[in-house]
Amino acid sequence: MNGINKILKGDKVIWILALLLGIISLVVVYSAASALVVRNYDGNTGRMLMKHAGTLFLGYLMMFIAYKINYQHYSTIFKFVLWLCIPLLLYTLIFGNNLNQASRTINVLGFSFQPSEWAKIALITFTARELVILGDDIHDLKTILTKIAIPILIITGLIFTENLSTAVILLTACIVLLIVGRVKLTHIFAIAGLGLVLLGFYIAYDAAKTNISNNKAKKEMTAMVEEGSAAEVEFTPRKNRIQTWKGRIEAMFEDDEEAFDPFDDHHYQQTYAKIAVASSSFFGKGPGKSEQRNFLPHPYSDFIFAIIVEEYGILGAIVVILIYIIILTRVMRIMNKRPMTFGAYMSFGLCFLMIMQAMINMGVSIGLLPVTGQPLPFISMGGTSIMATGFMLGMILSVTKSIEEEESGNDKAEQDLENTEIVTENTDTNERAIESCD
Repeated sequence: MNGINKILKGDKVIWILALLLGIISLVVVYSAASALVVRNYDGNTGRMLMKHAGTLFLGYLMMFIAYKINYQHYSTIFKFVLWLCIPLLLYTLIFGNNLNQASRTINVLGFSFQPSEWAKIALITFTARELVILGDDIHDLKTILTKIAIPILIITGLIFTENLSTAVILLTACIVLLIVGRVKLTHIFAIAGLGLVLLGFYIAYDAAKTNISNNKAKKEMTAMVEEGSAAEVEFTPRKNRIQTWKGRIEAMFEDDEEAFDPFDDHHYQQTYAKIAVASSSFFGKGPGKSEQRNFLPHPYSDFIFAIIVEEYGILGAIVVILIYIIILTRVMRIMNKRPMTFGAYMSFGLCFLMIMQAMINMGVSIGLLPVTGQPLPFISMGGTSIMATGFMLGMILSVTKSIEEEESGNDKAEQDLENTEIVTENTDTNERAIESCD
């Protein structure tokens, strides 16, 4: 046990909770991915489970590597990573893999890689760094705009065009971090105003681009029909990103029984997720007994919380929620012990980012939020997400390790000082005794 304590220092509670999240992930993904196993692994559940276990191992490896690095080095490391993420995000927008009319991943050495996951870490760490470096200049609007606001708007803007939910989560985490970092609310409103102006330009650009694309496609189809090379069919214009997001939100509030079909293309994900939750009980149906996993399109990632509720009931849901809440409370201890420091800001920002992502995944699964595609941190299947979450936890653990070593050093110094005083007192007593004998 002493050997483990020497290797794994820092907050033991976070270490244990991270291990527990991995165990939950293995068990739930094994059950939820049954349809995926048939489709991609020829029914070989062991092969799928080993692949996911390997991904979790990489997540823990990233956690250990991040934990071993002195957290103060992240201030410099992620300053350069942030600027590296900008061309990576641009490359993803132009040449990324297109899925559901969005480009979010690129292929690196045969593996799918999502740059936005690492851009989130880089931006939070960079923001924490600037909050400490600026000091009293934090109250100057021009300094805030040039040093912090512009990088935030650039990164979130590049992510926003293809992944609205991730951009909103990241932007919210940055704003909360700015509030914690004592930035004036008027300055934050100014940043928000600038963001809204840029959003307006994007909406106009996206609408114009989509209209041009639809008109071109319609002309090509009409020409083909006139030439007789294609049958005449009704042209369906492609929706722009704003219309897609609007449709997802409106789908949540449709209640006209004549127009509302719960099993059409717009609602079936939410419908089966709600069935999974509603058909459960306090203790659930039991491990591996989910029925809706065969109907949900992504029960092992986007809707994994619905499977947790279906199989493990309200009790299982409470356990998962408590794990994330306890991690947040442990990070708040860092804020109390080292207020207004880089380590405290970084830990809080990363933890808030993770907790918010978890809450959104849960909200989608139970029908409180529109479908977003956010995974449940360190539980949902997904390579980049698991490794990025592991690295975030490792960064937080690096901070707790530093605090633990500092407190241990202070205790040792106090003990040495106390021992020195005792030795000095005993020496004085012995000298007086010798003098009295003489």
